[in-house]
Amino acid sequence: MRGAAPRAASASARKPPLNEPRTKAPYGLEPGKRLHQPAEFRELRRSGQRLADAYFSLSVRANRRTHPRLGLAIATRCAGSAVARNLIKRITRESFRLNQQALPPVDVTVAARDGARGATPRVLRASLEKHWSTIRERW
Repeated sequence: MRGAAPRAASASARKPPLNEPRTKAPYGLEPGKRLHQPAEFRELRRSGQRLADAYFSLSVRANRRTHPRLGLAIATRCAGSAVARNLIKRITRESFRLNQQALPPVDVTVAARDGARGATPRVLRASLEKHWSTIRERW
């Protein structure tokens, strides 16, 4: 048995040199801006204020941090296939990233409702924009 020949590295797989500083995107969604633990979701769902329309149900509560945090709860029964769920999640994360600078320090969970399954991305973004403006007004 012969040894395998070394493979050439792909040009697209190059990493930036170590001496170059990494720039952080101003609208990133790093781990500190997300809800991770099931207990956080449960507590927020139990004690947060609700906002809802035909597409999304949000639970919102003020937090003691300096920034808002997002939690996603997109159920299979509401969104259908994994492709549809992931699309709704991408749209929600994108909308949150673009609005996080204007939001007060709150924890928000976003759950998709049955209407989100057949809605276009434009309609979903408009729905989320209304929710973000309501959060800005109330908190």
